[in-house]
Amino acid sequence: MKETWLFVVSLAGMAVSAAVLMLYIPSLFRSGEQDGFWTLGVLACLTVTFAVGARYWRPSTSSSDGG
Repeated sequence: MKETWLFVVSLAGMAVSAAVLMLYIPSLFRSGEQDGFWTLGVLACLTVTFAVGARYWRPSTSSSDGG
């Protein structure tokens, strides 16, 4: 049960951080912003971390019909 909750939290975190990352990309093309690359890197690392967590805590897909 705990792994299911960790999977759901990781999946939601990945979705939110990826959405913020996609919304943040257009601001990189404005001139004079140096903080943008650090923020982009942190958001990308956060998205990857949540994705790895979602894969790690993924519930098993065992079927009861044996097929």
